[in-house]
Amino acid sequence: MSLDSTLSTDAARSSRLAERLLVPAGFITTAGNAFQITAAAILVFHAEQTTLAVGWLFIAVSIPQVALAVMFGKLVDKVDRRMLCVAADLVSAMTAFALPVWLWIGGPANLGSYIANFMLACTAALFMPASNGLIKERIRDERLGKFNSHFEMASNSGMLLASSLAGFLVIWFGATPLFVFNSLSFVLSAVLVYAIGRKPAKAPVTEETTATDPSAPVEVPVRQPIKRLALLYANGNIGLMVANVILTTLILQTFDQGAWMIGVVDALAGVGFIVGAAAYGKVSKRFKGIHLAVLGTLGNLICLAIQPLHYIALMAAIPFAGFCFAQGRIAARTLLMRASPEDRVGRIFGGTQAVGLGLGVGATVALSSLADATAVPYAFWGLAILQGAIVIGTYFSLAKPLSAQEKKQPAEVLEATAA
Repeated sequence: MSLDSTLSTDAARSSRLAERLLVPAGFITTAGNAFQITAAAILVFHAEQTTLAVGWLFIAVSIPQVALAVMFGKLVDKVDRRMLCVAADLVSAMTAFALPVWLWIGGPANLGSYIANFMLACTAALFMPASNGLIKERIRDERLGKFNSHFEMASNSGMLLASSLAGFLVIWFGATPLFVFNSLSFVLSAVLVYAIGRKPAKAPVTEETTATDPSAPVEVPVRQPIKRLALLYANGNIGLMVANVILTTLILQTFDQGAWMIGVVDALAGVGFIVGAAAYGKVSKRFKGIHLAVLGTLGNLICLAIQPLHYIALMAAIPFAGFCFAQGRIAARTLLMRASPEDRVGRIFGGTQAVGLGLGVGATVALSSLADATAVPYAFWGLAILQGAIVIGTYFSLAKPLSAQEKKQPAEVLEATAA
């Protein structure tokens, strides 16, 4: 057996091992984070008795990810990504455990929650680009579509399960055990990531010297439209941030329904997303990645425009919105990850995260003001118009470069297959 074939076999084995370990790590980490933020929000509300206090908690979580994501992204491209993920998990574990210790010694609950969640957001700003860089580094390109569907399904299942249980668990056991669980989830995630092992050696590139015609035109490599693909992916973050804010107001104020409906709607959206992620492999065989990213987003926006008409329409449309969002989200993520050079993927995803959160904060403020000045449904329709303009404009700007790539490497660049 040749050295090249041995290295290729080792890389394939390493890719399969990374897939098996990173998916449960994503589930565990997301579930722990959902327990943490839900329990902290309840703790802060009981301590302060104001909605603004809870709002400041979420602001404290968002700011570090906007401010630090780009800087940490550059660091990720220079340092061992696996060990950065492990380090971020271990620091997060200590930070998460420090909060129940603070509460046990009688520290103020609101101050401890703000500081702990702020510090966790700082490590999350490092973990996000590091984990995406690790995925790009370890998962083979032809497996990215299938892996991303499994990863998103596991992550959102963890979030849905934890968010559904957190309220009941806080009532039964208090908030402190959930903080301890979150700390343990980071430790388990670190163990899974560490078990991936070292980066396998790559097969040496051999250059063949062949006679070339000096008069022949030199083939220029096609540049990847990274920024536009990043905007396509970040567009989903904008929708998530704004929808989470205005959906609560729509249910409680416009529809005059109880808080129970928020839980029902969240569950329906989560089920739709999980089904969509599970079906992504089959759907992606019938559509090119760029078309699926655009059609999935537009389908989600159509459902978004229907939701404020009536609470029955909301509950009927939101599972389909979750399904369509899953198709657009996973396709856009796969396109961006495939287009990103391995040595720059950290800063690309770090910058994308910062841009998405920054635009999301701006859109949230603007559309919330629109809802207060007019009516909540106008904020929904305004969000649909904003996201629709972004996705359609991005699609037309991508048509030419992606067409050129399709002629050169249709299977590797555009097809989000489930091989």
